[in-house]
Amino acid sequence: MKAPNLNIETEDRQRRIVLDGSANFRDIGGYPAHKNNQIKWGAIFRSGHLASLTENDHQILKKIGIQSICDFRSKEEIARQPNRLPDKTSIKTLHLPIVNKSMEPTEAVARIMKNDLDWYTQDFMINSYLEKIEAFHDVWCLFFKYLCQRSFRPLLFHCTAGKDRTGVCAALILLTLGVSDKIVIHDHALSNIYNAEQIQQIEKMLRKVGVDPDKLTDYLTAPKTAMVAVIEHINKKYGTAKDYLLQKANVQASWIDKLEEEMLE
Repeated sequence: MKAPNLNIETEDRQRRIVLDGSANFRDIGGYPAHKNNQIKWGAIFRSGHLASLTENDHQILKKIGIQSICDFRSKEEIARQPNRLPDKTSIKTLHLPIVNKSMEPTEAVARIMKNDLDWYTQDFMINSYLEKIEAFHDVWCLFFKYLCQRSFRPLLFHCTAGKDRTGVCAALILLTLGVSDKIVIHDHALSNIYNAEQIQQIEKMLRKVGVDPDKLTDYLTAPKTAMVAVIEHINKKYGTAKDYLLQKANVQASWIDKLEEEMLE
């Protein structure tokens, strides 16, 4: 595969939005896409939870002009860490939960803190990523229905750490708009850079309660193997991400055409 035609380091610095209360907040614009175009900056953002946003962060959200926020977390996650948005905000909030069938996230955290790791197998993360494709096609249909409407953008989508559910969502958007597999994998891995401090804090906390964080590396990070598995699965079973959305998720072709028209420049 040819190297992407962009300065990765420069682009990565540009795409990150530094907030006090959300480490993994970034723009997915700027990537090269179909027909020598690139994805428009300032229209689609991804992040982790927004429970710790400060007043300064609120001003940044207003400056960006966020019109809607899509939250992929479970009801339990939201209850534990409710988003802190500006008062009297006009931002539309969309709750589209994506919850692993075998392990709800807050339950997983509780079991990890008790050093109960019997459920966490070597293939857990890969299987959970593939499940996001095969079991939540209805969520992706609704998400793309919103995303393709100009009135919902700039749109921000997020989960808890902004790496797994958010990562799969970003991959579907980028792949559908013609971004290369290599760049999508690179974008996924940026979570490990932006979440590095938080990951270190979690590892320190786990050690204090007698849990070996090295046994949970893929759970705490954005694993490359899982994203590679998602891309290979989509390509093998459906042909392309766009075909997946059309065939499995029942996304309308007109929605994607509109998204391409408005998001590629």
